[in-house]
Amino acid sequence: MTDTNNKTRLISLPEAVDLYGLSHSYLRSLAKKGRLQAQKIGTSWVTTPQAIEDYISSREKRGAYRSDIQSN
Repeated sequence: MTDTNNKTRLISLPEAVDLYGLSHSYLRSLAKKGRLQAQKIGTSWVTTPQAIEDYISSREKRGAYRSDIQSN
C-alpha cells in the first residue's frame, strides 16, 4: 500500500504528471537542467512530491506559474 501523503517518497515522472498536471517532457527537461530535484534510475527519472511542490512554490514566488496547478 502506497502512502500518498508521504511527500518524500520517490515517484516517477509519469506519476508526477498525473498528480500535478505538468507535462512529462517539461518535467524531464527541468530534471536534466537541474531545476527540479530528480535523479535518473536506469532510463527513468524519479523525484518526490516535495521536490515538485518546491519547484511550483519557487515559480509562484517569481510570479511565473500556472494558476491551474495546485500544491497538495
